[in-house]
Amino acid sequence: MNPSKKIVLSTAVGIALLLAACSASQSVSPLESTSVPVPIASTSTPTARLTAAPTSVTATPTGAPSSTPTDEPTTAPTGTLTPTPTITVTPTRLNSVELSACATIWEPGYYKLIANIKTPEYDCIYVQSHNVVFDCDNHTIEGNGFNGYAVFVRKWGFPFQETPTNVEIKNCRVSRHRNGIFVNGANNVYIHHNDLSNNRDTVDRQRFGIFLGMTEGGGLRLDGVSGGRVEFNTTNAQAIGIDIRDSDRISVRNNTTNGNSAWGISLLNTSNSQVSNNVARDNIRYCAWGDGTVGRGCDAGGIILQDGASNNVISENTITGENGNGVFIKAHGVRCGNNNVIQGNKIIDAIYNAIEFSFCRGNRVIGNELSGSYDAVWFGFSANTEIRGNVIRDMRNHGIISYNSQNSIVADNQIVNSREGIYFYWDKWNPKEFYFLTPTTDNFASRDNSILDNLLRDNAVAGIRLTNSIQNRVSGNRFENNGRNLWLEGRTEGTTISNAP
Repeated sequence: MNPSKKIVLSTAVGIALLLAACSASQSVSPLESTSVPVPIASTSTPTARLTAAPTSVTATPTGAPSSTPTDEPTTAPTGTLTPTPTITVTPTRLNSVELSACATIWEPGYYKLIANIKTPEYDCIYVQSHNVVFDCDNHTIEGNGFNGYAVFVRKWGFPFQETPTNVEIKNCRVSRHRNGIFVNGANNVYIHHNDLSNNRDTVDRQRFGIFLGMTEGGGLRLDGVSGGRVEFNTTNAQAIGIDIRDSDRISVRNNTTNGNSAWGISLLNTSNSQVSNNVARDNIRYCAWGDGTVGRGCDAGGIILQDGASNNVISENTITGENGNGVFIKAHGVRCGNNNVIQGNKIIDAIYNAIEFSFCRGNRVIGNELSGSYDAVWFGFSANTEIRGNVIRDMRNHGIISYNSQNSIVADNQIVNSREGIYFYWDKWNPKEFYFLTPTTDNFASRDNSILDNLLRDNAVAGIRLTNSIQNRVSGNRFENNGRNLWLEGRTEGTTISNAP
């Protein structure tokens, strides 16, 4: 769009919203279903009459539960993890207001839904204020044609200068919207005990869709949020269960996110956040691969970090069933997520990789229980990776496999009943496929890795295999009943080997 047209459009939108704020009879209109960030003013969605109760209540809009959670897992083999994101809230005495229809919330208050309602066309509840509690009290908000949002928290003022602060949304039962709840810019949000299931999906009834790049639609979406807690929600059977973008200091804990066709939980360009104690099961789709063969996976999975999602902790989650991948840090052609900690998770029966990442630095995989996948940990073109203290069983291919990576530490892992326990290799890379990589003088050599003190047992082909991987240190590993204990091939110069008998 021409820049001058953008300015005119933004000015028109701002004036329309300002007029809406001054008129009690005129509401803010819904978004078009194909538009996300820019609200368009109209009069198509009526604003409900707000009935003020004679009393007031003391509420903490974004308060934490009585016990403050900690990010420290029960067993931490090494290191200190990123602190749990916190929200600083001052309890505010709020007026109590009852709602029985869709409405725009302009003022601080405790708003309670007293009836099941249906969204007329696009959006239902707008929140454009600080210090708001919206409590559905277990009532339902049913959408119309998978458009719009049941609850839409957004900036207001001219031109959108006010960012909502201290917003709590709880006890809602939402379905058949584009997203159940959409927070488009806010500080300190607390979203808990909602069922945000059966919203927009991007596959057909046979769960067939496109190979995933990015997708839209689902239960909860946060964009541009600083400080938040997302807890005890159910987000099943849609494209994305919990979708967090361009945000920081978000805690996602104790949620259930099953049967979604893209991802259970997605962090996109989101940092300094925590995803812990969630359950993600059967997040999978079918699509056409390569030559048109239809298969499962398609980059779907339980938890994904993408487009620069860094400095996050993914801990103590249970990821089971037919997830495409368990935890996936995706970076093909976009920024990688660096310095993330994946710790203490239980990942069982992922179709492809329990944990996968590429083109990254400083990621740590610590103390996870991984079983029944193709590869347990797959990483490539990565540096300064630590994989320590994991229990890996019954992989169809590799326990730990690394492609063209450097300065990795693989230590204190138990790897039992895989095809190959640990495999480091270098291979010539395709500049057309990896167009986003800047060539290095060593051509992305596999080098300077340490493989230390691992237990390798019952691996059919080899316990440890190195192919064209140089200047590594292999020491203190224990081998039991492997096809081969140690297999070196190609260039392996500079590698030192000193293993326990």
